[in-house]
Amino acid sequence: MYILIQLLSFLLPFQLSYHFRSLAISVYGFEIDYLIPAIYITDIAALFVIAFGVRYIKFTKSLVVFLLLFIVFASLNILISDHFAPSLYRWLKIAEMLLLGLVLFNAKAFDVFKHFIKPLSFSVFIVCFLGILQYLVGGSIDGAFYFLGERTFSFSDLNVAPFPYSTFSHPNSFAGFLLVFVIFLIQYRKKFGLKYFWTLAVLVSTNLFLTNSLNVYIAIALLVLISFRKNVHSSLSTVHFADRFITHRLELIEASWQMIKRHFWFGVGLNNFIPNLVKVSSTYINAWELQPVHNIFLLTMSEVGVLGLIAFLVLVFTGFSVTNYPLLAILMTGLNDHYWLTLQQNMLLFTYVLVISKTKKN
Repeated sequence: MYILIQLLSFLLPFQLSYHFRSLAISVYGFEIDYLIPAIYITDIAALFVIAFGVRYIKFTKSLVVFLLLFIVFASLNILISDHFAPSLYRWLKIAEMLLLGLVLFNAKAFDVFKHFIKPLSFSVFIVCFLGILQYLVGGSIDGAFYFLGERTFSFSDLNVAPFPYSTFSHPNSFAGFLLVFVIFLIQYRKKFGLKYFWTLAVLVSTNLFLTNSLNVYIAIALLVLISFRKNVHSSLSTVHFADRFITHRLELIEASWQMIKRHFWFGVGLNNFIPNLVKVSSTYINAWELQPVHNIFLLTMSEVGVLGLIAFLVLVFTGFSVTNYPLLAILMTGLNDHYWLTLQQNMLLFTYVLVISKTKKN
């Protein structure tokens, strides 16, 4: 089983997948990726880990009660959803992450460096190399990288950010993933060879710069301040945003509050935020604007209500420490983006980070 965990860890940054487009839900006539059920290569690897590792899970009375409550709540949330398929798909995804987390949590021989950080470092090396190539050529490389999940695009394409995507759905998702990884890289630097560590550090740092993710830059600055606990005075150069960039996010926040007010207890249904935008606002006319709200807490409460939000907060903050920098980085970037709850690679990394934070394994 531990070889399978290493394989899953290596595959984490890749998004090779098959999308079931016949089950897609369209909004305003647009086909939205978030609403298309898909099976990823990492899903297959995770299911093998679960299948071989379920015997390690200790099904105590409290765990059985929790799982029963989970099933009941998920069933209710699916039933109240306007769109059944996307909600069912996302709840199955949450169940997968939950079972994977339980396996990793109960696997006594699970070693964070050997089974997670080291194999992940090899694939991060690949995706960082790919990110630099994309920046140099101004788009996707294609070829063999297709089998890692790279999507075909050009920086000149409409609604494409002119920054490296690597094997991710967006440069911001890529940057958030790298931010969490680089924290682990620094924490376990003594276990890497010196040349390999610095080569990887340079590659990751270069891609963090090229992705141009302001959200990640702010998180890095805050993490540095927290880490050193010093009074740091700095001046920030003026950042110019497109007006629509700001108003779009504000509109999503307003839409989120409207959904929360109307569906306070159970939400609009998991993975049903985008379809419900048309019920609370009529300002979304472009495909790229049809997104979840850029805040993981607002998104959670919008889709699963206050009861779901409470469960999420308990899961995240039980035993939380401000020195848990990987989890802190996720929470900071999660205040201004949604990918930790909506995109495959980030959800898996979030699962690993939660397990490590609960077990405090080395």
